Amino acid sequence: MDVRSLRAFLRVAELGSISRAAVALNVVQPALSRQIGLLEADLGAQLFVRHRRGVSLTESGDLLRQRAVEILASMDETRRAVSASGREVTGAVSLGLPTSMLYVLSADLVTLFRARYPMVHLRIWEGLGHVVEQHLRDELVDLAILISPKPMRGVTLRPLAEEQLYLAGPPDSELDIAAPVSLSRLATLPMIMLSPRNKVRLIVEQQLHGSGAALTPALEVEGQPLALELVGRGAGYTILPQCAIAAEMEAGRVRGAPIRGASLTWMLGNNNTRAKAPAVAALRELLSELAAERLGVKSVPSKRVRRMSRSSRTAKDRAAKSARRYGE
Repeated sequence: MDVRSLRAFLRVAELGSISRAAVALNVVQPALSRQIGLLEADLGAQLFVRHRRGVSLTESGDLLRQRAVEILASMDETRRAVSASGREVTGAVSLGLPTSMLYVLSADLVTLFRARYPMVHLRIWEGLGHVVEQHLRDELVDLAILISPKPMRGVTLRPLAEEQLYLAGPPDSELDIAAPVSLSRLATLPMIMLSPRNKVRLIVEQQLHGSGAALTPALEVEGQPLALELVGRGAGYTILPQCAIAAEMEAGRVRGAPIRGASLTWMLGNNNTRAKAPAVAALRELLSELAAERLGVKSVPSKRVRRMSRSSRTAKDRAAKSARRYGE
């Protein structure tokens, strides 16, 4: 049981649906089902009952809901108190964010950072991924979230999360989040794509080239919001990370389906020039914290792998059974 599990549990309890909670949390449903299953195995109690309309809390689940609210409130208060007791962080820091982060990270990041470090001047650059990467190379920003970048001189890169790529289509299309589509299908659809320098497009084109197929866009645009607007109006399909379309899917403005075998790696780039500045370190820590909660279908695994004990294997077996109860 950890903070992330408790937050996920509370969102499922609030929405009464694993699938709706998965969209709100920007994770795939099987991953959220497994997370709930692990929590149930850890506590040794069933937390939800599945029915036709979704899920509802058991008596044990309702007790956990009450305690979880208290625990998380106490942790937030403790974090604020401890932060306030330390030396006030001052200075300035700049951050480059791709447009994909708008719905899952950007606004919350700014709000939380300003609340924790009111004496720090924060500057945000937002734009397409390749533009943000160039800003980092040119030292216009101290930190940047990047998509699968190549090594850069004077920049330290660390993985944040892996994320599934999605095919986004009009609201009347037959796309289904539970039915992944093949890469080869992309070559048969009227695609609305960002410029050839766009990292998502490069990833997809490289994988299609390996299978002997090619992507022929019907339309090219320079802005992700415009691409989504055109998709919503039925002008075609586009390809974006899950985080970029989760809110649009939840609102019913587009439909989406994961693309089988297509994913990207979000990386945090840090210019070494000011890496040790207190304001930069504070923002770097908060970015890692939020990315673990908001981005990707899974965290990038650590290089160190621990052996699973017999007791943990038993717990995971129970969790797997529980997860199957909630899975599609």
